Parts: sequence; C-alpha cells; structure tokens
Amino acid sequence: MAGLTVTVCLSPGAADDIDGALTAALAPFDQDSDNPLDRGMWDSRRILGGSNGRGFAVVRGYEDDPRLVHDEPRYDGIPAPSAPGVCAGGPRALLDFSSPQAASERVAAASWDLWQHLSAVHPPALPLTVFAGRWENDPYAFPGGPWSDGMVAAYQAQPLIKAYIDHPWSLGLGRPFPPFDTEHPVIGFRGSRADYIREFSWVTQDTDVLTVDGWWRESDGRALHAYCDPDSCPHEPPGPAVWPGSEAYLSQLPHDVILVRVHCHC
Repeated sequence: MAGLTVTVCLSPGAADDIDGALTAALAPFDQDSDNPLDRGMWDSRRILGGSNGRGFAVVRGYEDDPRLVHDEPRYDGIPAPSAPGVCAGGPRALLDFSSPQAASERVAAASWDLWQHLSAVHPPALPLTVFAGRWENDPYAFPGGPWSDGMVAAYQAQPLIKAYIDHPWSLGLGRPFPPFDTEHPVIGFRGSRADYIREFSWVTQDTDVLTVDGWWRESDGRALHAYCDPDSCPHEPPGPAVWPGSEAYLSQLPHDVILVRVHCHC
C-alpha cells in the first residue's frame, strides 16, 4: 500500500473542530474529487503518530493536556492509544522539538515496558525457533504449511505473543513473513531498558507539510497550491529557503498553530 505522512498546520481557531478543519484543509488534494489530477495526494487518511512514535514528543508536564491530538482508531476499529509522552499533534507550544528522536525514544520505552507487563500476566511463550525446528523436522507439522495459517500462525497464537504484537506499541514488528522468520527484537533482548531504547529509536524523518495558507510542500521540495491548477499556478511557494527540513520549519511556527500528523493512502 502506497502512503505518505503529511503534517497539517491548522490555525488556532481549529481547536474546537480538528476533524472539520482537517477535512477542509485536505479537500483540495483529494484524489477522489473534481480536483486537478496532479493535485491529488490522497484517497483516504488517518490521524497517526502517537502510537507509532512518528508523531511528536509532548513537552514534559503537558502529557494529559486535552488540547493534544491522538491517533484515530485503526482501520479495523481497534483503538491506537498514544505511547506515554507522545501524541499525533496539538498546539506547537505543547510539542517538544528539542530532540529529533524524542518521540521514538518514548515509544521504544513503551514497547519495552509493554513486553515486561505482558510477560508478567501471560504464560511464557515458546520462541519462533522452536516452531521452525518442528517444521524442519516434519514438513507436515502445521496445517497449511509453514507460513500463512501454519507455523507462524501457531507461533502468534500464543497468548503472550498475540497480546504483544496486536498492540500498536509493538510498532508492527514481530509479524514474520517469509523469508523473514524473525521475532520482535524485544523478545530475548539481552541488554537493559536503556540499551533497548538506544538501539531501537530513530530520528524523526521529514514529512510533507500542508501549511496554514494551503501549500502542500513535499519532502523533495515540490509545492502544490490548494487553490490552483499545478500547471498554471502563478504563485511562488513560501519558505523555508531550504527544503526538506520540515521539523525545523514546524518548530519555528507560532506557538498556537496546531500541528497534526496524518497518514495518507495515495
């Protein structure tokens, strides 16, 4: 599935209706409308960033602020709670830009803590290597073969493994598909919590940005104006002078501008 992440910048007046403001801001770029073809950037979208560490770190002390924006439920309706100290958006003043990997460090910590918690309430799980060994010794050990409804399904059906990998804080890891017969990196990790956070956090990548005044800036520098045909737009896109650089740009916006991470299917 092709997709992209755009950080939508909303005026402070959007605070009372974030979804309505997002709908209005994103409408000129909807592929499934009468917009110019080259301006179509998405056909479905979801607020996403708090549960997967690709959103924003929250300024310490404001973790429970009601102005923060959190992930919408998954496409199957399952909730996607933000990791502690992380969100999908909110007023710029509440978002911590002091470290480029602060959000991912916090969600890595949540991933570690979730595994420790679940390990204490579920029976121990057999490692994936045990199931792989069974299949190697007996190709008929699992219904349907080693993959699909076979070996991997049997491994993932264990209560501890299922509870962990079904939770958004497992970050989509631990779902092995051929030929990648690997477990989630937290399972059997030999280092400390701090070691795990250090090894599995990342620097937040630049996203596309939709500015308050309707410019969609892509990470490669291309700019689309919400109110013009791309082939005949007479306007010069606003700064910054250097792009990509979305995180630096966002960090300098007025404190009351509302930022929201949106994942788009395109």
